[in-house]
Amino acid sequence: MQRLGVRILLLMLVGVLLAGCKPATEQGIEDRVGLLTSVERQRVADFQHSLLQDYDIELKVVVLERTAADLDQKALQLFEEYGVGRQTHGARGLLLVIDPLGHQLRLEVGYDLEGLYPDGFVGYVENQQMAPFFQAGRVGAGIEATVELLIGRAAGVGAADGVDGGTPLTHLSGGGGARIDIELGSGAPVKEQLADSEPFAAADTPEKTLRRYLKVLQGHIKDPDLGLFTPSTREFFQNWLVTDAQQDNELRELQGVIDQGKTVVADGLAVLRFPIDKRRNSPYLLRRGEKGWMLDFAAMSRLIGFNHRNQWFFRSTGHEFMFAFADVQFDGNGFPHEKP
Repeated sequence: MQRLGVRILLLMLVGVLLAGCKPATEQGIEDRVGLLTSVERQRVADFQHSLLQDYDIELKVVVLERTAADLDQKALQLFEEYGVGRQTHGARGLLLVIDPLGHQLRLEVGYDLEGLYPDGFVGYVENQQMAPFFQAGRVGAGIEATVELLIGRAAGVGAADGVDGGTPLTHLSGGGGARIDIELGSGAPVKEQLADSEPFAAADTPEKTLRRYLKVLQGHIKDPDLGLFTPSTREFFQNWLVTDAQQDNELRELQGVIDQGKTVVADGLAVLRFPIDKRRNSPYLLRRGEKGWMLDFAAMSRLIGFNHRNQWFFRSTGHEFMFAFADVQFDGNGFPHEKP
């Protein structure tokens, strides 16, 4: 029910963003049981290509045909057999091994990425991001959502910070990573409704509504019927999967820029936007109702897209919220720039 949840929907359109480019190959995916659809395979391949080109990280995805008695050992074995990380400038490989019959998965981490992706972080991503998607039977979307967090962490730390880029390639992994038990397709988590939702009602200013939304993220609240959402947003979130990891990620992003926000209001509409150089922080769109200002995530899902670096753009520039961007110039792909 939050913006990073919407981002996953938009990131599924990465093939559109890469229009005109040769599609990424699927050599980084080994799925003989057909767990992923052809469309999901191509989307995952696009993300793998982006990780390698932009962050020098090689991601391999393997779906096992037979269950592994010791998945930790199996992942380490496959890591070496496939040479995961040899396409990078060091041992910068990631291997996601999914064992459907054994109801388990493991994300193995190469030597040079252990500082960037320590075991605690990997376990958190598996439990709070992968597990909800996989349990809902949305394996492809779960991998995409996980890659988004991996990219976000890589972008936040930087290519050189906390990462050794020169490990000799005698062995590519020393067993870093984490394994979890998981039931594929066991069902999406239930969204609990709040007994008292008044603290999350529409507020009398857009800024107050966004501050209340911060509390939603902090509390991992997933009730889709909150008053600070527009009616169309409540309907949108009824069937949309939201994870704790997504909410945590958006919370960090929003807390870093909320005091830099600029609000523009016109005719019952409002846009709360951030400095143009904050490319990962897209604007929030709001509508005024009888009880106050409400966040319109349904409109955001239609109008705002994100590229593989999580940088926002408008999918069209002929919509009703453009009044708030008179001082911004948009290029042919909808990305914002300061006017000269």
